[in-house]
Amino acid sequence: MNTRYLFCWLLLSAINGYSQNKDTFQVYFPFNQFQLTKEAENYVDALIFNDTLIHGDRLIVLGYADYVGSSGYNDSLSRARAASVCNYLIRSGFEKQDIKLMMGKGKVERSGLSGKDGFATDRKVQIIIDHTVPLPPKPVPAKPVVIAKPAVVKSQSKPAVMPAERIDITKLKVNQTFALNNIFFQPGSDIYYDQSLPDLERLLDFMVENPAVKISVEGHICCKGPNPLNEIHDDGSLSQLRAAAVCNFLVNNGIAKDRFRGIGLGNKDPVVANELTEEDRVKNRRVEIRILSK
Repeated sequence: MNTRYLFCWLLLSAINGYSQNKDTFQVYFPFNQFQLTKEAENYVDALIFNDTLIHGDRLIVLGYADYVGSSGYNDSLSRARAASVCNYLIRSGFEKQDIKLMMGKGKVERSGLSGKDGFATDRKVQIIIDHTVPLPPKPVPAKPVVIAKPAVVKSQSKPAVMPAERIDITKLKVNQTFALNNIFFQPGSDIYYDQSLPDLERLLDFMVENPAVKISVEGHICCKGPNPLNEIHDDGSLSQLRAAAVCNFLVNNGIAKDRFRGIGLGNKDPVVANELTEEDRVKNRRVEIRILSK
């Protein structure tokens, strides 16, 4: 048996405490973090390898946070944790439509408690197999191949791609921002289109070539006022998830987590103030990079 698969089998056997019952499984996170640890990835791999989670299952993914921090922050953090698990499942071969519900449930209420540490068991995501929807017969799935890069979505009508230019560190000042002009997101989603990869790789090259640089990855949404895209409900969580998608790309390609942070700015700083066309909205659904130190 492949050593990796053997490890996954042993890991699944050893950590049954992750699951509340046969249909609910818990993935845990470090304090104040939304990115999956290697141990958490191995646990999800083990669930898939042992056919505990099967491609085609209807899944509910719920994120939680401990009581430390504001309610708004914990709502965003819990949703970012749920999104990280969903993205990993998709990269592992699950279809987006297999995930029936993904949401952040905010902090786990604990009455009469305070302190700066919180409870480690509250920093989690639940993966729930939903058996309420009957499934058609399906073939035995192939074992998934876990890839490093995040899932991308084929665009039906691709946004115009601008030429990608090399990022020149000598021209950038601390606290200066520059836009990743070619990172395009689905409306109402943190999943980016396939033509975003050249700009992501441009950012990756910049971080590799300039190891002293630290950055802030700042996510934005479109659409002020009533709109059909349902982005205006965002209190920072969707824009935070867009920033997290870029952060996950950097982590998956070897950039240390202490060199960047991801934040969501909602629609507070639009490129196009008066959105009249889809092109205007695309420009506002963006991620920008701020230089923190160099």
